[in-house]
Amino acid sequence: MNDDYVSRMVRRRVGLDALRRLRRRVDAERAREAGEARLARRLAMAIAVLAGLTLLFFLLR
Repeated sequence: MNDDYVSRMVRRRVGLDALRRLRRRVDAERAREAGEARLARRLAMAIAVLAGLTLLFFLLR
């Protein structure tokens, strides 16, 4: 094996490892965003229900 081949293989390996690390970060970010979106939907539904109940309470009073 010559030095050029070893250098190419090292660069290839380092590049693939960097891409794998980047992919893990992207996946983690997407999972975090999905969790935040679920929380936002739940909060919006809870606020809508509370607003509806408050309106109903004042209309029946």
